[in-house]
Amino acid sequence: MKNSCAFYSILFLMLLSSCGKEVFDPIANKDTAVSNAVTKVTISSCSSYTQIKPKVDFLFLWDNSTSTTFINSKTKEALNNVIYSISDRFDYHIMLAPLIVRDSDPINFEAKIITESPDGLNNSALAMKIDASLAAQSLNFSYSSGSKEEGIDRSIDLIKANINNGVFRANSYTYVVLMSNQDDSSWAVDFPPSPNDQQNYLRDKTKEFLCLRGNYNPQTGSCSGANLNALEMRFMSITAFQDGGSCPGVSSWDKGDTYQKFSKAVYQEPYFVNNKNESRQSDQNLRADGMYDSYDICSQSDFSKIFEGINSSIRDTILRHKYNYWPVAKQGDPPIDPENIRVFKDGEEIQRLTNPIPMNASGFVYNNSVQNVFTRFEPTPGEAFEGYLIRLYGDAVVTYPECLRVQTQTPKEYFGYVNLQTKPVESSIKLEINGQSVAKSATNGWELVKSGGQPQYFPSKNIKIRGPGQFCPSNSSTYCEDTPAVNKSGYFLKLNGNAIYSNGATIEVIYDPSA
Repeated sequence: MKNSCAFYSILFLMLLSSCGKEVFDPIANKDTAVSNAVTKVTISSCSSYTQIKPKVDFLFLWDNSTSTTFINSKTKEALNNVIYSISDRFDYHIMLAPLIVRDSDPINFEAKIITESPDGLNNSALAMKIDASLAAQSLNFSYSSGSKEEGIDRSIDLIKANINNGVFRANSYTYVVLMSNQDDSSWAVDFPPSPNDQQNYLRDKTKEFLCLRGNYNPQTGSCSGANLNALEMRFMSITAFQDGGSCPGVSSWDKGDTYQKFSKAVYQEPYFVNNKNESRQSDQNLRADGMYDSYDICSQSDFSKIFEGINSSIRDTILRHKYNYWPVAKQGDPPIDPENIRVFKDGEEIQRLTNPIPMNASGFVYNNSVQNVFTRFEPTPGEAFEGYLIRLYGDAVVTYPECLRVQTQTPKEYFGYVNLQTKPVESSIKLEINGQSVAKSATNGWELVKSGGQPQYFPSKNIKIRGPGQFCPSNSSTYCEDTPAVNKSGYFLKLNGNAIYSNGATIEVIYDPSA
């Protein structure tokens, strides 16, 4: 009996010992994490929009001679169509005036103006202002007979007389539109006229008109007096192309030869800017007849078609904006790596430049600071943007309708700590980063962060650091933290040397939890 009791006592102790080992031995923890990958962003945007209406100033000269009946219902409808087509797109001024006046009449005789806004107009201009709904009605000009037709001089005189009152504005697009069934006869001072009279007249008047335009380098002499510094200035003539044939609605007509030659000369004269010639319009370049900015008044079945070319030229040229700044990111967006910005235009990568910028260089620079600038510099400074931008130089400047593709990425981040969820047994820790084993080492591996010889718990610790080897000046063994912070709670392994990891890394740590 004694032996039997001893046997059962030993068996009980063995079973108790076995159960205790299974229940109370610690089970190894396995913590895994993946650091955020670098985020790449590609933004394609185009210069096909505007936030500021371009200034457009029109002078319409209507033939009010007794030999024409062109001011009729179709003409008035065409004028209304022009006003309607520009009202939503442009900051417009429109002056309507009779073509022919008597010597005793003032320059602004029966002139009327229609504007989007009265801003900038003085009292003399406001006295001529009418509502757009009255435009067609205002074409009932007094008929003039026996007066010499001087349409070119008339247009120059009207513009000069209405610069200081705010009707014709500097740095605007200025269009003269003249309709006549006759021709400018002011050059025929002798009878019979000399063969060179018209040529000399056109030379002198073209120079006077272009001096008024500005950005003009005359072949002889120089310009004096006021100029509009116009972004574009045109003389569009609606006249007969032939002396004979059919011209419905009029009892007589002459070919508008002088007007047509003047229109072409003005259209073809380049703009002289910064000692260089540049062309600012191309809508007429493909005309097979070579009648630049001239329209045949005798071949129009619908007068609204006369203005199709004019409307087209405005749409094609006025929206041609130029940009020397281009948005990269708005303020408050995720940070971007200033060293990893790529810019593409027409499929070609644009060169990155460094200061100082060489003369005539083409490319972009990025200064990594928030700016508040106008992105556009032509036709007027505009389209404000606050945030991060690139500055464009030379051929990199964007001109409507060009587009840019900007590729950015978030900055590369570095992490100097591994987070453990549970208090570890130091001797059991096994660390792998990207599948590679990392040894315990004070120089090129991991160290357990301790306090008083025990693993230290942190309710919140920023594991993001500025980079390998970047220690804080106040403590040569403590990493300088980076922002924005990546905070974790728990226990931590401090990484040294090549153990420091960055974006997209996979971290796996296995350890026994401490009792």
